[in-house]
Amino acid sequence: MIKFIRIIIAYAIAACMLLPFLWMVSTSFKNPADVFQFPIKWIPNPINLDGYKYVWKSSVLGVSFYTFYWNSLKVAFFVLAGTFFSCTLAAYAYARINFTGRSVIFMVMIATMMIPFQVTMIPIFMMYKELGLLNTHMALWLPSFFGSMFGVFLLRQFIISLPLELSEAAVIDGAGHFRIYWNIVLPLIKPAITALLILTLVATWNNYEAPLLFIRSAELFTIPVGLKAMADDIYNINYSGIMAGVVSSIVPILLLFALGQRYFVQGLTFSVVKG
Repeated sequence: MIKFIRIIIAYAIAACMLLPFLWMVSTSFKNPADVFQFPIKWIPNPINLDGYKYVWKSSVLGVSFYTFYWNSLKVAFFVLAGTFFSCTLAAYAYARINFTGRSVIFMVMIATMMIPFQVTMIPIFMMYKELGLLNTHMALWLPSFFGSMFGVFLLRQFIISLPLELSEAAVIDGAGHFRIYWNIVLPLIKPAITALLILTLVATWNNYEAPLLFIRSAELFTIPVGLKAMADDIYNINYSGIMAGVVSSIVPILLLFALGQRYFVQGLTFSVVKG
């Protein structure tokens, strides 16, 4: 009986969490006049595609939604590439290479996870200004090539769980660290890598503060900043169009999650067990 009650509570919580998402999808297919109709009509009648036509055919500050979409895809690609190589290489080094001060350096890097972005954004802004990176997409993806401490920690937990005998056998066969990393370790930590890349994509795709801080030109805006600019005209807000833009923006995340769902669940489950 207790188990049944827990299941009912879990489904009720899940339904409450899904309501805003369902309202967003429903609103994207409504006429603007029906958006705030009460009681809510969850199934639009008739289904209206004007919101999608508005968001894909209109322009904001002279820039189309296609440009915002392309900018987000480009930034996400470089962030994922940088996260993959920097985090996997650093995690392998912390887990398998014995060097002086390894534990101390790792603990110091773990401590940096407690520093919020709001504390470091002014020094980062000043540094980017001196480097000439302001108003460029490089300011958004360059940090990923220096490693995410969360990603390094997550992957290190996986690597240290692998049998050390695999690496020792590879060394006997003449393999170096890079070959062990590429041919042995990476294939065995696919669940962790997939989980890390999906979490990184979601964080990057939804990132609003960094583009707002570092980007000035509208043609370089990513989707969150572009949608905010679209909603800034308080006298002419097309709520159906904005919701259509949000629905369109989550498609890449849903696709990546659908493709890597099995590995993603394995990665998170293993991380909880290791923790």
